[in-house]
Amino acid sequence: MKILRHAVIFIAIALISPIAHAKIIIAPTAAMEETKMHYNVPPQKYIIIPLQGSNKANSTYTITITADNKVYKDITAYLVDESNKDLFSRGMQYQGIGYRKATAPFSIKQTVQFSGSYYLILDNTYANFMTKKLNVSIKVEFPVDEAQVEKMKTSFDQMYQSLKEEFIFKDFDIHIEPCGQVNAFSESFGNGDIHICTELLDNITKAKNLGAFHFIFFHELGHTLLGLWSLPGNNNEDIADEFATFMMLQGDASQGVLLSNSLDFWRNRDSAAEASNMLLNGDRHSLSVQRIRNIEENISNSSTFCKHWTQLIYPHMTTMALNDLIRSPNGCSNLKLAQTLVSKPSTVDTSTIKAPKAVSSQKVNPIEERLSRLKKLLDKGLITQKEYASKKSSILEQL
Repeated sequence: MKILRHAVIFIAIALISPIAHAKIIIAPTAAMEETKMHYNVPPQKYIIIPLQGSNKANSTYTITITADNKVYKDITAYLVDESNKDLFSRGMQYQGIGYRKATAPFSIKQTVQFSGSYYLILDNTYANFMTKKLNVSIKVEFPVDEAQVEKMKTSFDQMYQSLKEEFIFKDFDIHIEPCGQVNAFSESFGNGDIHICTELLDNITKAKNLGAFHFIFFHELGHTLLGLWSLPGNNNEDIADEFATFMMLQGDASQGVLLSNSLDFWRNRDSAAEASNMLLNGDRHSLSVQRIRNIEENISNSSTFCKHWTQLIYPHMTTMALNDLIRSPNGCSNLKLAQTLVSKPSTVDTSTIKAPKAVSSQKVNPIEERLSRLKKLLDKGLITQKEYASKKSSILEQL
C-alpha cells in the first residue's frame, strides 16, 4: 500500500496538494513529556538539577514539589539561568524564580524570556539535621517556530494525500497539540479528527522508536476510518490495534521491522501502573503485556488475520489502490477479492453523490452528462486525477 511507502517518520518537535480537504492544525506551542524525579537532599547540602527543555525564549516551566517527610517539609527552591547557577555555586548573591524555605507542596511556574539552559536549585544548606525527601514534577511548554510548523504540515499533508489515494472516506483533520499527557486520540464517534499530543512525540523520540509512532498513528486511524465507514468496533482499542497491525503487515520488510520494534514500546511500559490507572480511571486499552501478546499472535497467524481484515477494508479502497495490489501483491494481499471488486462498476461510495436535478424536455447529450458527473466526482475528491483521466478517455472513445 502506498500509505506505507509515504508513512510519516516523525522525530519529535524538531520536527499541498489541492485534492485533499483536510486541515493539518499545528498548535503554536508544544509540550514535553512530564518529568518526575525523587531527590533526597541532606542537611547542609544542595542539589542543582539541569532542566530538560527546548532552550528557547518564552518557554514556560511548571515545577511542582511535594515532600515525603512527615514533618519539616520545607525547602528552598529556585529556577535559575546559567549565570545565576554559577553565582549560587560560588556562594554569591544570585537571582531566580522560586521560594525560600517554602513548605511543600508548592509550585513554581515561570515563562523565561531568554534562550539558554535553566536549572532547578534545591537548597537545604540551612538545615542542621533533617534530610528533605522531595518529589519533583517538571513540565515544559515552548513555542514552535514557523519553519517547524511548515515542516510538520508538509509531512502530515503528504501522508494524508497517500491515504486519499488508498481509501474512500470523508475528510477529517489532524491536530498536533499539547494535551497534558502522553497520548493520542480519535473523535471516532464524531468527525473522525485525530489528535496527536506533543508529549507523545517527545516520549517516542526519547525511546528512539519510530515503529511506535507508525503503530500509534495507524491505531488512531483505525478508530477514525472504522467510524467514518460505520463499521462496528470503531471505539474498541483491541480492534484499533488489529487495524494498525494489518496496515503495517501490508508494507515491505522495513515496515515489518518497524512493527516488530513497536512492540518494544509496549514492553517498556509499567504494567502495574497501567493496571492501577485502569482501576481508577477505566482505561479501555488492554495492558501492554496483553497488547504484545495479541499483536504477536496476529502476526504469527497472518494468513487468517489478513484475510479477515481484507474483507473489511478492501470494499473501502479506491480502484487505483486495488489495481496496485493486483499488480504488486504482498503476503497480506487478497488477490481474488481485489480482482472481484475492480470488476464491479465502481468502488466509490455513491451515497455521498447528490442525484442530478430534474431537467426539462430539452435533450441532453448523454456523453456530456457522463463527463459532467465524472468531473464532479473529481472536484469532490471522490476519485483521483489518474482515475478521472482514465475514465474520461474511456467515455470519449464512445464518440
